[in-house]
Amino acid sequence: MTSSQTESPTPTERIPLLGSTSAEMRRSGPLANLPPYRARQVAHWLYARGETDFARMTDLPQPLREEFADRYSLSPDPVADLQKAANGEADKYLFRLPDGRLIESVLIRTPDRVTFCISSQAGCAYGCDFCATARMGPGRNLTVREIVSQVMALRRALVGEGREPVHNIVFMGMGEPLQNVENVIASLRLLQDPEGLGIGWRRITVSTVGLIPQILRLAESDVSARLAYSLSATTDEVRDALMPVNRKYPFREVFEALAAYQRRTRMPVTLEYVLLDGVNDADDDARRLGGFARDLGCKINLITYNPHPASPYRPTPPERVQRFLRLVEPLAPAVTLRQSKGQDILAACGQLSTRWREPAPGAEPRS
Repeated sequence: MTSSQTESPTPTERIPLLGSTSAEMRRSGPLANLPPYRARQVAHWLYARGETDFARMTDLPQPLREEFADRYSLSPDPVADLQKAANGEADKYLFRLPDGRLIESVLIRTPDRVTFCISSQAGCAYGCDFCATARMGPGRNLTVREIVSQVMALRRALVGEGREPVHNIVFMGMGEPLQNVENVIASLRLLQDPEGLGIGWRRITVSTVGLIPQILRLAESDVSARLAYSLSATTDEVRDALMPVNRKYPFREVFEALAAYQRRTRMPVTLEYVLLDGVNDADDDARRLGGFARDLGCKINLITYNPHPASPYRPTPPERVQRFLRLVEPLAPAVTLRQSKGQDILAACGQLSTRWREPAPGAEPRS
């Protein structure tokens, strides 16, 4: 087990295996004294087949299944509530963590793909003025088990719909992923492990507000992921007001770290830009943003603002969005306009927060 996941259990506790690679499973309890292929069998049942009941792991001898059930736990975090967008394009899950905290994740459907939007923290300390999660204030880092448990639950929903469990994963839910960089790296390792969930790095994106040391730490790690930088301003004055992290890590210094990330990993970086009416959507903003992307060789992802109950901003009007897009396109290597999903259930970009959401009274948790 990794130190970031759990402390050593007492003799009466079951050892949690969800969130562990097959190699980590072999370090504790009865699995440590068995041939390595037994851990690989358990990992295959857990991650490839989504099985959390040892009794149904039929290629394990019955005595082992009983012993493992006594000593180990495969339990994911329960789904406390589920909301579905009216058009069927998004499902928002509310998970209850072992300490009682709540987090949200979103399953997003488009005609050509399914995306899992995963949380990395319960709350967020970075205070981005347009983000609902920031209104929750600082919370805590999620463990590897708590991160992977979200993926397992959303994948199980896909299988239940009769769909193949093929998906993209974006660390764009609640929290700043790189403030929790060690657990995010361990999660990426398990998500990409052929003996884990076996998800290719091209399907995984990590978003950040621009923590320079952690960007460099991710670049030097043994895992791969696409990186998205939440920029949302083209001057220090505006970004200081919108995203206070800019005072510690000015965006032009972050650009240097992004360039280093691209050189080290040979992987693409995306500039994310939330359009706010009258704040960051002027013609000069578009030209500067296009120039930044050109110089970095980055794609731009424009995002229309999604209001929330504590929102101090308005979305840029559609005609202004189109003008901004036309000004950016000739300058940047590539530009996309993100189509928001799940606004009616507060599941779209920037809307996740448990501040306004508790399970219905008497609701039963789901496994």
